[in-house]
Amino acid sequence: MQIEAILFDLGGTLLEYTGGFQGWPELEGPGFEAAHKYLNSTGIALPPLAEFKAAGFDILPKRWQMATTGQRNLTVASLLADVLKISEDGLPPDGLLEEAASRYQAAICSGVVPMPQSYQTVKALKKDGYKLGLVSNTMFNGSMHIADMRRFKLDTFFDSMVFSSDENEWKPDPAPFWHVLENLGVSVENALFVGDDPAADVAGGKRTGLYTVHYLSSHRFSSPDGYRPDATIASLSELIVIVDRLNTLSGHDKLSTS
Repeated sequence: MQIEAILFDLGGTLLEYTGGFQGWPELEGPGFEAAHKYLNSTGIALPPLAEFKAAGFDILPKRWQMATTGQRNLTVASLLADVLKISEDGLPPDGLLEEAASRYQAAICSGVVPMPQSYQTVKALKKDGYKLGLVSNTMFNGSMHIADMRRFKLDTFFDSMVFSSDENEWKPDPAPFWHVLENLGVSVENALFVGDDPAADVAGGKRTGLYTVHYLSSHRFSSPDGYRPDATIASLSELIVIVDRLNTLSGHDKLSTS
């Protein structure tokens, strides 16, 4: 196989969003707190913060599963709408809900940090002439994540990016992978995908037919039945070695950098 394009996951692969939290959905706590604070300031009747957060932590995994199984798209605004249904006073106007969602996202994004070697790895691959794509499962607006990437000078390296909530295309379904591959003009046989979540990234990449690399960046995920990545790495810098080896074994040199 000749690798022409490398596709990346975002959270836990290029950027880290967990802050000081070890588990999910608890890491979303600052977002729920920011949304509650804003909505409360508008005079809307709300349940106490603890009850609001507890409802959010209960609803979010269920809504995430619905999204990743193709049942219903997930955005922060729609999540907050579901949480607020516990209030007998009904939902706030859409404008307020969207602003609350923006505050939620900003609170989480304020703590983002780059994963080790993410900039160096992406820069090196781009310099070597590879097309780069991004496939991210997220309930956030893609524009928020692009702003995060811009903070760490990652955004300009990517030729195509798909954020699940924007397109209602969620890993492990092949749709978001095919979306990026089509934009890049690269066949599945000539692309590689790297991500940290066995269920979404490894399973999704394999279902699409991609050579799939599991980045062992954390212990947050369990491995599903049939977990068989083509390769595993403990550091993103190892990705360059894997790409070079694949192209060498196939008898191809790396792409021209011109």
